[in-house]
Amino acid sequence: MSKRILYYVLGLNLIAIAVVLNIRYSIGVAAFSSLMYAISEIYQISLGTASIICYLVFVLVQCMLSRKITLTYILEIPLSFAFGFLTDVYDFWIPELHISLFYRSAFFIVTMFVTAMGVFLCVKTDFVLTPTDGIVNTISEVFDLPFSTVKNIFDLSLVALSAIVCLINHADFYGIGIGTVLSAIFIGRIIKIYEGYLSIC
Repeated sequence: MSKRILYYVLGLNLIAIAVVLNIRYSIGVAAFSSLMYAISEIYQISLGTASIICYLVFVLVQCMLSRKITLTYILEIPLSFAFGFLTDVYDFWIPELHISLFYRSAFFIVTMFVTAMGVFLCVKTDFVLTPTDGIVNTISEVFDLPFSTVKNIFDLSLVALSAIVCLINHADFYGIGIGTVLSAIFIGRIIKIYEGYLSIC
């Protein structure tokens, strides 16, 4: 149990760190955080606050899809606030990065593997998922689809929704770039590789 808790906490921190790092690289935020970042920039609220708003909506959607309210879904609510706070902490701690495009691109690729590992650890420890992963897991279970496949589709959907929100508000396409597209395509596939070769429980 202590090992699983350690993996879970590590996974949450890896995801939060990756979210902020992807913003710092300025080549497109990770797909799963694109909507939160767009809302944060458009309405001038912290990334953590925007994340909490989206997470609470995701919890509601999970209840609607599964047609039930479970303890797992309820526990995602305080986790939403905790993870939003954690995101703001790393957003405060991690400085702006003044490095070349080549290094930013290379680090972005590495960070995709970090993000995928964070998601993998949180899912496989079978504790409370972040609502971003929780809704993917719920869709996966309800429609009997592989988690990694649903992850790809859901991430692409968030990118599309981010673009729509920006258009509605006559704003720039905040955070959407080549990095966003790459993360939408590959993070789910990287998770699939971890699923095939790693066992942590």
